Formats: sequence, structure tokens, C-alpha cells
Amino acid sequence: MNSFLLVLSMVVIGALIGTVTNHVAIKMLFRPLEAKYIGKYRIPFTPGLIPKRRDDLAANLGRTVVKHLLTPEGIGKRLREESMRESMIIFAQEETRRLMRSEVTVRELLAKVAPLPAEKIRRFVGERLDRELDQFIAGIVRKSAIEVIGEEGTDRIRKAVPRFLETMLEKAEAYFESEEGTAQIQYMADRFIQGKFGGGMFGMLLANINLVEMIRPEIKRVLQGESTKELLGSMIMQELDKTLEQPIERLVDQQTIDRAKCVAKTAIIERMNIEGLLDRPLSAYLSSFETRIVEELVPGAVDILTERLSSKVGDVMKKLDVEKIVREEVSRLDTAYLEEIVLSISRREFRAITWLGGLLGGLIGLIQGAIALLS
Repeated sequence: MNSFLLVLSMVVIGALIGTVTNHVAIKMLFRPLEAKYIGKYRIPFTPGLIPKRRDDLAANLGRTVVKHLLTPEGIGKRLREESMRESMIIFAQEETRRLMRSEVTVRELLAKVAPLPAEKIRRFVGERLDRELDQFIAGIVRKSAIEVIGEEGTDRIRKAVPRFLETMLEKAEAYFESEEGTAQIQYMADRFIQGKFGGGMFGMLLANINLVEMIRPEIKRVLQGESTKELLGSMIMQELDKTLEQPIERLVDQQTIDRAKCVAKTAIIERMNIEGLLDRPLSAYLSSFETRIVEELVPGAVDILTERLSSKVGDVMKKLDVEKIVREEVSRLDTAYLEEIVLSISRREFRAITWLGGLLGGLIGLIQGAIALLS
């Protein structure tokens, strides 16, 4: 009876020692979380193994994730799977359709990324128009007027000369018939007499004659004469041809060019009606294109994007530095939370290890008891 109790006690003690030892060993993986000191001396095995080697664990975990888990080949293969492609297309189509049917105005959409969109668009368009108009005008002013308006425009100008001349002669005739014209003729006659004859007797004689009534019919006869029209028309045509053959930059000054450019730019911007365009909803612009965009363009765009992304996964991962991200995130984890993560995965295994320690301890106690009885 004493021998049986001895063996039983040794088995129980061995099992208890094995169980406690393994349990303490498992706890020492995580506990204590910080180093413990007696005075200035650190107690051995503090902190626990994982808190002590936390940086090494984070670095190794980062390398493991990059080399064996999140590899460019694996991610690229996943992106090319048909199920993934279909999911991406469906998602892109739903988002595109929602955006195209939205009642959000262009102004509201742009305001999220660019405050005061109208002013910025107007400034952008103005700057672009300045460059384009400068280039356009620089090419135009070096050409002759004939090159700019063309033969058809030149012919129209030439055909307008007779009508212009006829109108000018009629205006001149009406002018000399008016009181102002009469006064002008009288003034010119008086100056002529004064200049030629002075205050002599002949000059006084002429001063008493109504020269206006003598001169005006002659002026009208000259203005109405065909020879006058032919002469003036020929002179105007010659000067017009000379003028049209000159470069435009010789006909107008820079101030006129700048003023014309400013007027053109202002008119173009006003015709664009930027405020009205910004206040229209997206659906007003996109509704008529919805079917083609959603059914044709979106799947093609997803395929192109997927292919490009698959071929650039390695470069993206290098720029993101996934290994560094994993290392930093693991390093920032609270040690107690890290312990909970490991235990949530391996709690059953750790429990089995604890009971295995008790089993081995019990077996060792049984063997020791048997040896003690035999001896």
C-alpha cells in the first residue's frame, strides 16, 4: 500500500511539474511585457521572448509576407482571374452609371477638388486663348491683306469701290449745296482774292461779285463728270492694290492688334457661358452616352487598367514598400493585443502542449516510482 501511494504521488508530482513548467514556458513567450529590475539589475528572462524580440519578429514577418505571401506574381494572377475581372467590371459599371445619372452639378463636383471653379476655368481659358491668339496673330500680321482675305474678299472690295466713290461724290455735292459748304466756298474765295489781289481796286471789285454762285456750278459739274469718276476710281484702285499687297503689320499698329485680341478673347469667353455650363447637372451631359460608356468603354477600360496594374504590381509594391508597412504596423501593435492574436490562433495547441507536459511529467514520475520500487 505504501509502495502504491509512493508511485502515485510521484506520478502526480511529475504531471503537476510538467504541466506547470509548460504553462509557465508558454506564458514566458509574452510575459512580462516589460523588463523587471531589482535595483539596477534586470531580472533574467524579462521581458518575455516576443516583447524582447518584437523588432526582429516584425522584420521577419515583413520579409515573409513580401517573399512568400503577397508576391507580385500572386497578386497579378489574382487580378487576371475571370471572377475578379467580372467583379471589377460590375463595380465600375455601377459607379459609372450612378455618376452619369447624378443630379450633382459640374460646379458642385469640381468644388470638392478645386474651389471657385468658374474663376479658375475662366483664367485657364484666358491664358490658353492668349497663347493661341498670339500665335495666330503672329502668323497673320506677316501676310498681306490679299493673302488673308483671299481673292474672293479682294474682288468684293474692288466691286465696292465704284459704289463707295459714287456715294462720296454725292455726299460732296450735297455738302457744297449746304450752308456749311456755301460758307466754305465763300471762305476759300475770300482767301484767294485776298492772297492774290490784296486790298486793291480789283480785289474790291471781285469782293462785290457773288463768287459762290459762280464756283458752285463748276464744282458740281466736276463732281458729276465721268472723267472725274474714272480718275478718282483709278487712283483709289491703285492705292487699294498697293495697300492690299502690304503686310498687315504695316497697316495696323500693335495697340490696335492688342485691342482686337482683347475683344476677341472677351467675346469667346462670354460665348462659352462658363457659369451656365457649370450649373448644369452631370446627367445633362452624359445621359445620351450612358449605354455606350457603361456597356462598351467601361469593360475595355477595366481590362486595360487590370493589365497595366498586373504588369506594374512589382513596381507598385516596391514604391509602397510593403515590407516596411508590415514591419511598422507590427511594431505599433500593443504587445497584449499581439498576444491575444497569437493565442486566438494557437490557444488549442498551447493547451495541448500544457497537457502534454503534464502527461510526460506523469510518465517520468511513474518511471521513477517503478525504479524506486525495483531498487
